[in-house]
Amino acid sequence: MLLLGVLVFLAVGSLGLALVSQRWSDARRRDDEQELLRVGLQYRKAIESYYLRSPGQVKQLPGQVEDLLKDPRFPNPVRHLREAYPDPLAPAQDWGLVRKGTALVGVYSQAEGTPFRQDRLQPWLGYEVKAKSYDEWRFTFSAPAASAASAPAAGSPAFTITPTPNNPGSPTRPNPGGRNNLAR
Repeated sequence: MLLLGVLVFLAVGSLGLALVSQRWSDARRRDDEQELLRVGLQYRKAIESYYLRSPGQVKQLPGQVEDLLKDPRFPNPVRHLREAYPDPLAPAQDWGLVRKGTALVGVYSQAEGTPFRQDRLQPWLGYEVKAKSYDEWRFTFSAPAASAASAPAAGSPAFTITPTPNNPGSPTRPNPGGRNNLAR
């Protein structure tokens, strides 16, 4: 009888541990998704900073991520991105790059899996898309002349985080001083 009680206790305990570990795993993935949103926005803001701080009249987009780390167009180092942040969901993989010709306009995660957040990723962004995989979360900067080229192809659902000056909760607000905080 005692042996039967111990076996029942072990079975219930194992089931409880399995449920707790699943919840912990889900919570960890949700945190990683939140970090992906934060880091993706950093890349998008860095590309925007690179474009807006172009010397001269002709605005340029970066050619590679390294250009965001140390802008080669200036004699003194200008950093639009502090470091090349790894993909929070797949640190061993490189970011997927969104290009317009040879210019870098955005990044996306190449991680496998279905995101918990599939629509309304951030209420203050106002995006309502049905994301079936992480590679549909595209963090791109749409320059005025590059907006049509950086849009996703027909049939490939993706959200694009772009500056929206009319939205007071927008991740990028107009900067009256013309300086970008990322470049410091």
